Amino acid sequence: MKDKSYGVIGAGSWGTALVKIFSENLDELNWYVRTNENIDGIYENKRNPKYLRNVQLKTKKLNISNDLQKIIKLSDILIIAIPSPFIDLTFENYVDLLKDKYIISASKGVIPKSQLVISEHFHLNYGINKNHIGIISGPCHAEEVALEKLSYLTVGVRSKSLGNYISKNLKSKYIKASVSTDIIGIEYSATLKNIYSILIGICHGLGYGDNFLSVVISHCAKELKLFIRTIHQIKRDINHSAYIGDLLVTTYSIFSRNRTFGNMIGKGYSVKSAMSEMSMVVEGYYASKNAYEITKNNKYEFLFIQSVYKILYKGISPKKIVKEISEKLY
Repeated sequence: MKDKSYGVIGAGSWGTALVKIFSENLDELNWYVRTNENIDGIYENKRNPKYLRNVQLKTKKLNISNDLQKIIKLSDILIIAIPSPFIDLTFENYVDLLKDKYIISASKGVIPKSQLVISEHFHLNYGINKNHIGIISGPCHAEEVALEKLSYLTVGVRSKSLGNYISKNLKSKYIKASVSTDIIGIEYSATLKNIYSILIGICHGLGYGDNFLSVVISHCAKELKLFIRTIHQIKRDINHSAYIGDLLVTTYSIFSRNRTFGNMIGKGYSVKSAMSEMSMVVEGYYASKNAYEITKNNKYEFLFIQSVYKILYKGISPKKIVKEISEKLY
């Protein structure tokens, strides 16, 4: 693995943060941005006018285009940084072009249509070789990358040579990167933590305090471990930052869109009105349905996944659900 060309697909907060990170190490970086207006703004101001506006971008290194076909053809490695609900809509006309590419998902959640996590979806529905697929996971918020606060990333891959190559090009004075071969475990963990973050937001919106939230989070961690073990049983250290660290930052951070969404639900917003108020996609909303379908016939109880599903999809009162949760904790 060397001298591969990179392309970042997506110009939201996380896509912009990844462009900043990769441009620290690469001489050239392809970037798919949907609108000419946004492209012109980036070149003119050396900043993304819509997201992470305080980040100065190395535009001399960037080949920006709204022609997705062009960006795919120019890039050996595609870093996917668009919300999971829009991945099929983005790539469905370019399946043949993706066959020999390396697909690295920096998105979280599931594909609504297939109800698969992103790596599985690209393998089963796009025919991408498993050894050509990877993920980039946290704990890491785009807003802190923008501020160059020390952050840690994990590259999940089946091929360590690919993982080492990606991680090398992520590292900088403010980014540490490690490699794991537990791609399924990490990807499901990154999906579930968004569900738990919604729950914590709901509890906070209902007026529960830090003492209660800490107990809920600790039990969510146990449920996370159980879920991953039932999906993919290998030896792993759940205390690694890619699992528990990512859960913690998403449940307590003010930057968490899933917690913000949950907080609105707890304060009385309907799901529809809360979704319309959010400027970014709430991955945990879609993930909760997927996780519920996986667990509903399982011999184990997944209290928190099922609780979030009941609130978001069945319209059951958040106050009632959280009261029931509180009576089962110890």
